[in-house]
Amino acid sequence: AADFIARMFPGKRVWLSDPTWPNHPSVFKAAGLDVGVYPYFDAATNGIKFEAMLAAIQAMPAGDVLLLHGCCHNPTGADLSLAQWQQIAAVVAERKLLPLVDFAYQGFGDGLEEDAAGMRAMCRPGQEVLIASSFSKNFGLYNERLGALTVVASTTAAAELALGHVKL
Repeated sequence: AADFIARMFPGKRVWLSDPTWPNHPSVFKAAGLDVGVYPYFDAATNGIKFEAMLAAIQAMPAGDVLLLHGCCHNPTGADLSLAQWQQIAAVVAERKLLPLVDFAYQGFGDGLEEDAAGMRAMCRPGQEVLIASSFSKNFGLYNERLGALTVVASTTAAAELALGHVKL
């Protein structure tokens, strides 16, 4: 996903939650991408700083990439509610941001279908979305680092262009 973003969206910043999986900053920086952070976790309440998070997303430049943890937020475990996902999806569409959903733990939170609710909220008609799925944990293949990148394009032409770059 990082290499794809660097190739397709040069000069765009990738926004990560504070905190995020410790490898995220290194992965995106290794691809030559600029990384920013947005507020996420409130240690005092053991919850999400949702209003601060939403305000930060509303201030992000159009075309930037917003990384969201699909479920089982790593490292906090604090997940967005469906209503919060829907609010974020509306702002993402309004601001013309590109959401990247890190979907590493599907099935380890509330269930296979329930854990996908936020990711589905991001998949609105006309909204482009990147989804990075990991199957290493789900299938017990930790040493294999098995996963997939799903690219949802807004048009057939954009899908064909993306496919060519993903193959590279």
